[in-house]
Formats: sequence, C-alpha cells, structure tokens
Amino acid sequence: MIDYDFLTASSLETALDYLNDFKDVMVIAGGTDVLVNLHNKSKRLPKIAHLLNINNINSLKYIYPQDHHVEIGPLVTHSELIDEPLIEKRFPILLQAASYIGSTQIRNRGTIGGNICNASPAADLLPPLLALNAELVLSEKREDRIVPLKNYLTAPYQTVLRQQELLTKIRIPFNDKDYYMHFQKIGRRKALSISRLNLAVVAKIDEKEIFQDVRVVPGSATPYPQRLSEVEKMINGQSIHQINLEEVSRLTSEELVSITGTRWSTPYKKPVICTLIQRALKQIIKEKTENE
Repeated sequence: MIDYDFLTASSLETALDYLNDFKDVMVIAGGTDVLVNLHNKSKRLPKIAHLLNINNINSLKYIYPQDHHVEIGPLVTHSELIDEPLIEKRFPILLQAASYIGSTQIRNRGTIGGNICNASPAADLLPPLLALNAELVLSEKREDRIVPLKNYLTAPYQTVLRQQELLTKIRIPFNDKDYYMHFQKIGRRKALSISRLNLAVVAKIDEKEIFQDVRVVPGSATPYPQRLSEVEKMINGQSIHQINLEEVSRLTSEELVSITGTRWSTPYKKPVICTLIQRALKQIIKEKTENE
C-alpha cells in the first residue's frame, strides 16, 4: 500500500500553489499511467506524499492556433487531438500517433501532457512531437520557462521538470505546404498494444524535389526518443528520384545500435527499423508525386 494525501485543484493558480507549498507531490490528470503504476507499486514511482488531481483545470484544455504555431493545453485528450480539424490539416502525423494509443477508453482519458510527462520510451506521441520541433512551457508559481522537447527528455521516464513545475502549454510550429510527414507503429498485436517500435518522419521536399530539413525519430528503440542525426544528414540534399533507400536503411540500423548498443532485442529491431524507414520515405515520395 502506498499512502498519500489526495489534493485537487480547479484552477492553475491553486495547482501551482500546491506544488510550491507541498513536497513529494505527484500530478495526476487522466490517470492512465499513474494509477497503473500506483496499483503495481512500480519502482519507477518517486516518493509520494501527495497526489494532485489537475483534471478539473479547464484552462489547460484547449487547442488554439497562433500566428506561427499551434498551442495545445496539456489536458487535451488523445481523442480530442484526433477529432480536431486543425491537427488533421496541419499535423496529421500527430493524429496518426494518437489513433494508435490504447483503446477508445484510454484515448478518452489519457492526455497529451500525461504522455509527455510520463516520458516512456514507448510513448506514441513523443516521436512525432520531436519530429515537429515541439516546445514546452513549464510553469511554477513565479515564472515560466520554455524548453524544447528535445531538451526535456533526459533518460527513460526522466525529464527536466522540477518539483514545483507544471507543464502548461505545448507549442508546435507551423510548417509550410512543402513538408510531408509519416508515422508507423509496430506492436505485439494489432490493437491496444504498447509499441515495440515506432517511427516518425517529417521532411521538406523543395521545388527541385530535393529532401530538406529531414527529421527522423524512432520510439521504443532508444533509451528515450531522440532524432537520428546521421540518417537525417544522409537524406538531406538527396533527390527523391535518386535516393538509395537501402543505404538509408543500413545507416538507420547502424545509428540505432550505436545509441543503444547490442541488446537482446537488437536482432528484431534492426531489420524492422530498416523496413519502417524505407516505408516512410516511399510514402512521403508517393504523396509528393501525387500532389504535383
């Protein structure tokens, strides 16, 4: 049995006051990760004296377009992401990833903020958010700070979020019409599965049909989701008609192993990541060709 006091906040100000005034506070929103970990007495849980429910803070439930980015409240659920026309139009890769998460019930309860803060290596939203250059606003009682998502994750289930801080905004910059994106997930079964491997790819293809600004992010493959910089360098500057997909897939598997080392899952993941990167690039090239 894990003993704790239960706190609830209906405003952001109250939540930040609790985080400032109490020690060993764990935040709960949808609860799809926290409650399971509490029930199982997970070793990943930090010391908990207080459980703070923020699910009633309506000011953290929104999706607003700004001049250069979309701003998403951390309490937006996966189902709300899927149903939002702006996400479908500008960030279909995020809709694809959210659609793969759990069951209908999990998508209705789980939140984008929870997926980010839990920082699971297998989190389905983290690779596309990284590929989209998302940044986070972390708030405490007296100030906010902005942290790029790529700097937020530090280790499996570990982030730079401080005890007094709360994730209050997710910002995703808009891309122009020359950007294409693709997300795939491999699980142990067809439904309700945790990722064994996923892959997010975002790429610009210019007027000369050359790859630019390529971003490749596997999930459930490295200790925490991170971009494959060497693969990106190889693809950037190549023509969509002349790119050697075999060479790209070879380098993808090599860079993956250079990050993780050889593990029991390596013989499975190396050929799978090769297939996923080829499939993603083929789909992006096909979409570009059909749009002409």
